[in-house]
Amino acid sequence: MKPILKWAGGKARLAPQISTVFGQTCEGTYYEPFLGAAAVYLYRKARGEVGRAVLSDINEKLVEVHRAVRDDADGVIAALDRLPDSDWRERYYDIRDDYNRGPWRSPLHAARFIWLNRAGFNGLYRENRKGEFNVPVGRYTHLAIPSPEHIREVGRLLQGAELVSGSFAEVIGRAGEGDQVYCDPPYVPLSASASFTGYHSSPFGLAEQKSLAHHARVAGMRGARVVLSNHDLPVVRNEIYPEISGFEHVARPRVARAISRNAGSREAVAEVIAAIGPAA
Repeated sequence: MKPILKWAGGKARLAPQISTVFGQTCEGTYYEPFLGAAAVYLYRKARGEVGRAVLSDINEKLVEVHRAVRDDADGVIAALDRLPDSDWRERYYDIRDDYNRGPWRSPLHAARFIWLNRAGFNGLYRENRKGEFNVPVGRYTHLAIPSPEHIREVGRLLQGAELVSGSFAEVIGRAGEGDQVYCDPPYVPLSASASFTGYHSSPFGLAEQKSLAHHARVAGMRGARVVLSNHDLPVVRNEIYPEISGFEHVARPRVARAISRNAGSREAVAEVIAAIGPAA
């Protein structure tokens, strides 16, 4: 099952490979502290590999979208039907202004988020320092909104999941024996000029990367299986997820990503899938 959101760095294509790194169905609680579009969760849930789940993201507005889809999918669908279709480019900035004014806890908020996600440039989500969404309009030939059936199915897969907004430390701190954790943090930039820090008003630099690795190690010592993704760089392999600290470098896939302002310019970027904690 694919997500209803387009997401920079989304894991829809890698979800099968990530799932195999866990080695088995989750018998305890499954945690995702960097939920994004929920690609890995939706894939594993649809396959019956996850039961109880705690899904989290520091972006509270994003979490509210998942809550609305879980709790009132038909309300989200109805609100989407009222948003622009044929004149979507001309109305884009009006909808963006409405979104930034809020409120952010309603099916209408979720509909605006999904609409902007599909109408905005390259599916990006970016906020300025005031916490305002500021992505410009996209260059698509037509507006592709998820179908009602797709939204309802994602809502069904989210049933029973605990959705929270908080720090990764709080969420990973709950994981213990028999649990599984998947971490897809903002990646270490490929170069000094490639840093992307606008996903949320809070930064995610090297200190945060190392803090995440520390919490992953501690959760692994408590008996949880923790799987993490990042760019395949020496600093990632040797300083953040070093094998000497117990991390396994399980796979190094190459994934096509738009790495420039030109959405049509895509190159295969190397990633690393690391893991720590008991395997099957």
